[in-house]
Amino acid sequence: MYSQALLECSVGELVAQDYRRAHVFSRFGIDFCCGGGRPLKEACDRADADPSEVMQALLHSAATGAAEDQLDKLPLAELIDYIEATHHTYVREKAPLLLEYAAKMVRAHGENYSEIKPLAGWIRALVDDLMPHLLKEEQILFPAIRALAAGEQVNGCFGHIGNPVRAMEYEHEDAGNVLKKLRELTGDFTPPPHACTTWRICYHTLAEFEADLHRHIHLENNVLFPKTLKLTQG
Repeated sequence: MYSQALLECSVGELVAQDYRRAHVFSRFGIDFCCGGGRPLKEACDRADADPSEVMQALLHSAATGAAEDQLDKLPLAELIDYIEATHHTYVREKAPLLLEYAAKMVRAHGENYSEIKPLAGWIRALVDDLMPHLLKEEQILFPAIRALAAGEQVNGCFGHIGNPVRAMEYEHEDAGNVLKKLRELTGDFTPPPHACTTWRICYHTLAEFEADLHRHIHLENNVLFPKTLKLTQG
């Protein structure tokens, strides 16, 4: 019974309950951020993962101690503070470094290795997507959510709060697609034997960036946004 109930829960809901589950889903290639609304069974099918193995890993993770955090219990304003201070700050710190590494790789290896120039282009595309995205959240959506949570009147030009929420979700999906392309180009961020130090650092940073962005998107898509929309239903 418990196993069947677990299979019917959405991936995002499971991660919101206990973030350690994100590590399990990452190991099996299950999308828990942009695809967080899918039931676990469907998510396993899409990732070609054995549901029984996934559930066994989830049960094992639950037995290893308390959840890493209780971010889903935070008031909305505090959750936004956390997202901005942790994940928005991280993107702004790491994005310029990724662009710098990519530029160095193009100069040093772009003519000899065919994957380098496309890689640099996709890194630029990711950064170009994310930087205005952060501003739209910080200047438009997040202030509206703070006001809504405080019981204040929200007078935005966007109409219902669901409109900017959906727009941010679409942009999250776009960023997720770019990350998938980067993972394909880099062979799961695995540098080749001939890779120089910058090349290796770039791949390591991309892997770290992907992990942070997955958690970032998860917190917004599966925790912040559903709680925000729930406020408008009461």
